[in-house]
Amino acid sequence: MPGTDQRSLRVILVYSLPLLAKLHTIKLDARKYQNIANCTTFFPGENKLRPIDPRPLANKLQSIPPFYVMEVVRIAEELESKGVDVIHLEVGEPDFSTSSSVIERACIALQAGKTRYTDARGIQALRDALSTWYKAQGLDVSARRIQITVGASAGLLLASAATTNPGEGVLMADPTYPCNPRFVEVVGGQVHWIETDISSRFQPTCEALELEAKASDRTLMLAHPANPTGQAVPSAELERMIQWCLETNRHLIVDEIYQSLSFNDALDSSLAISDQHFVVGSFSKYFNMTGWRLGWLVIPEYALEATQRLAQHLFICPTSFAQEAALSCFESDALEEAEMHRRELKERRDLLIPRLEAMGFKIAAEPDGAFYVFADASGVTDDSKQFCADLIRRTGVAITPGIDFSKSLPPTWIRIAYTQPEDRLLEALDRMARFIHD
Repeated sequence: MPGTDQRSLRVILVYSLPLLAKLHTIKLDARKYQNIANCTTFFPGENKLRPIDPRPLANKLQSIPPFYVMEVVRIAEELESKGVDVIHLEVGEPDFSTSSSVIERACIALQAGKTRYTDARGIQALRDALSTWYKAQGLDVSARRIQITVGASAGLLLASAATTNPGEGVLMADPTYPCNPRFVEVVGGQVHWIETDISSRFQPTCEALELEAKASDRTLMLAHPANPTGQAVPSAELERMIQWCLETNRHLIVDEIYQSLSFNDALDSSLAISDQHFVVGSFSKYFNMTGWRLGWLVIPEYALEATQRLAQHLFICPTSFAQEAALSCFESDALEEAEMHRRELKERRDLLIPRLEAMGFKIAAEPDGAFYVFADASGVTDDSKQFCADLIRRTGVAITPGIDFSKSLPPTWIRIAYTQPEDRLLEALDRMARFIHD
């Protein structure tokens, strides 16, 4: 009907429905005709009606909070489109590139046709390489227990799905990485928050678990070190919590994606204490392969067959050429490069903390690893969300409000990712100091 506007189409629809109803022996009344006309529109060329309003989605989606940092990201994009120099300290992705040897191996794999499905568990060569890598750390981790995953997120989702029944609780520290509770909720579990504070380095303690855990809490999820704090679980406390899980017949999932990025003494994997829990690893952080989406899950023997079967149904397999490329991560040049980056991150941490403290930020304990500083900004603001928005608008420095990571802490916390070179960090610190003192 060329030239017919949408309103006319709706009128035609209203008066056509009685005839259509007779043809199809459908009993409709005029009110229903009008309702249908109001909520649908005709798309010429498709010969069908489409709903104008969205159909109801799963209830669980209503409880997913926004990432408040996305407002900072939106402002950053707007400023950059106008030519403003923005220094990004809000995203957990360092400025380091993937090792050239990894990239070269990916190209070779693609040219060789390594683009087909692989074993759902991951290619054997990569699982063997990870087993050997663990052995160099003094750990006996069989390749058969290693499941290659589509990033660490898939590992966390897989472990959550394997251990959590609908309605069961998962114990989790507050603050935490905001995606972790979503993995639990999407499989029908309920997060039981364990509030932490500076005195426990924002990690749960065995004493707190014993006091607060309910019978319905079947799993404990830890991060070692954690995002956003960079704090690890002290070895003695970690051993107590692992023993508590074993004695109370609870599952344990340990996120160790930052374990290799430790700055003081070498940070032991929780696998040095026990092999009866799930451990999540990643090629993203230490090996600088964020966009490749590749990680792994070490599965305890008691859950091995069922978890690997579930992985096949959920993910089919990890990306073939990314797995081939990751084999080069364990070659000497790539390992030396990763270690150089780790040392550089430590230098950035040591540069950042005293400057932030001089501005009025409170940092109770320096991070053990990762590349974040989680700071109390109550000395300069009572609203970190507004502070972050004002900071980027006036200085072009992007940082993350702490509200993204915590339900219980005051709204004065911020996270700063030291993911830029030293000269850019110094420039960001200078801009922040001028902003605070103006």
